[in-house]
Amino acid sequence: MRLAASVLALALAGTSARAISWPIPPVDSVHPIGHTWGNYINFGSGNFHAAVDIMTLDQPDVPVIAVAPGWVKAWGTNGGREFWNLATSDSSPDFTGRAPGWQYTHIDPDRPHKQLGDPVETGDTLGYVVNWFVPGFDHLHFARISDTGAYWSRFPNQTWWTIENPLLTMEPVWDTVAPAFRDALPSQRFAFCTDETGSYLQPDSLRGDIDIVARVHDLTGLTSHTAWDTVAPYQLEYCILDSARTAVVPWTLAVQFSNLLDRPDVYVVYKYDATCRSYGDYTRRDYFFTVSNTDGDSIIEAGDRAGCWPTAAFPDGLYQVLVRVADAVGNVALDSMAVRVRNAGAIAEQESVRGYYPLRVSPNPGRGPARISFGIGKPARVRLRVLDAAGRVAARPVDGRLSPGEHTYPNLNLNPGVYVVELSLDRDKRYSAKLVLAR
Repeated sequence: MRLAASVLALALAGTSARAISWPIPPVDSVHPIGHTWGNYINFGSGNFHAAVDIMTLDQPDVPVIAVAPGWVKAWGTNGGREFWNLATSDSSPDFTGRAPGWQYTHIDPDRPHKQLGDPVETGDTLGYVVNWFVPGFDHLHFARISDTGAYWSRFPNQTWWTIENPLLTMEPVWDTVAPAFRDALPSQRFAFCTDETGSYLQPDSLRGDIDIVARVHDLTGLTSHTAWDTVAPYQLEYCILDSARTAVVPWTLAVQFSNLLDRPDVYVVYKYDATCRSYGDYTRRDYFFTVSNTDGDSIIEAGDRAGCWPTAAFPDGLYQVLVRVADAVGNVALDSMAVRVRNAGAIAEQESVRGYYPLRVSPNPGRGPARISFGIGKPARVRLRVLDAAGRVAARPVDGRLSPGEHTYPNLNLNPGVYVVELSLDRDKRYSAKLVLAR
C-alpha cells in the first residue's frame, strides 16, 4: 500500500518517478530493515542515518544487485574492510555535472565486484555483502545520492548528497504494523519543556514558549531482535485544539524523512537531554522527537529550532495536544494529551529600563501594518522576533547590538492573525507581548 493521500500529501514530492526492486535477493521480496532513513544513530556522536540498512541476517554469500542501469561512479572505503562503497549512476563518466545515483555500502572487497567505470545493467551482481563485526547485523547500507564529477571516489571524504528515502520507491513494500507511542515521561504521553532547554514543565501549568516532545518508534515486524526492529517513523504532525475542539494550531508537519539529509543538525529533530534522551545503537533504540521544532515543510534545517508553541498567544485554559505519526507505507497512529496553559501572573510585568519602556506593539488589536517599539538605557545585544500561532518566525526585525535609546520598527508586513512579539536583551532579560491583527 502506498501513502494515504489525505494523511501524507507531501510524501512523494521529489521522489523518483519509477519504482525499483530490492538490491539483495530475492529482489521481489521485502527484507528486514535494521536502520531506516532518518533513524537517530549514536555510535560516539549523534547523526541521522541517511540510508536504509537492509538486513541479510548472517546469510552467507549474499550478492548485491543493481537496481538501475548505468556506470560505476565510485569504489572506495571510508576506513576498514567493512566500509567499502560502490556507487552507480545513469550518467556516464563523460558527464561531470550533478547527477543522481545509488549507493551500495558494506561490500566485501575480497570477493568479485564491479570496478570503477564499469557499465551496469539492472539485475547485475555488483559484489557481495561483507561480514559485519556485530554478529547477526550483516546488512547492505543502501541510499539514493547525487554528486558531481566524472567519478565520485573522493574517499574517505566523499562529497555526495543523500537526497531521497529509498523506501518511497522500492517495490514491493509490506508493513502492517503502525508506529507506536510510549510515555515521554512517567504517566505523561508527551513532555513539555521551555523552548530549546532541558527545563520541563508540568502539563497543567504551561507558560511561555514551549517545545512539545513525543516518544515514538516504528516496528516492521520482520525481525525477532527487539532493538533492530525498532526504527524511526516516516512522518510526524501535530495539532492543538482548544476546549471547544477548535484547532487553534492546525495540523502542522513536524518531521518528514523523505528528502535531502545533507548533514543537518540531528538535535533539531531528536531531543537529547537528561530527561528525554534519544538512543540509537545496536542494543537500544529510543526516539524522542521535538515535534514543535518545525517551520512546516519537509526540509530539516537549523532554522526549525525557532519553532515552538507560543502559549502566551493563547488564552489561559485547557487544550488538547495531538500528534499523528505514519510509517513509509502509510500505517498511521494518533495520540493526544490534555494540558492547561497558565500564563497569567507567570510572566513578569514589563519593567522600565532607566526611564525607557521595554516593549510596545500597535495596533493591538487593529488592522494594517504592525509597529513595534522599545527602549533601552544602555548598549545591549537585542533579538526581536515575531512568532505566529504555530510558533514559526513570521518576522525578525533585529538580531544584533543596539545603542541606547528608543528603537521603532514600523510597517511590518504581517498577515491577519495572532502573534507573540519577543524581545531579548543581553540574553538575560526577556519580554513578550501579544499582537492581534484583524482582517
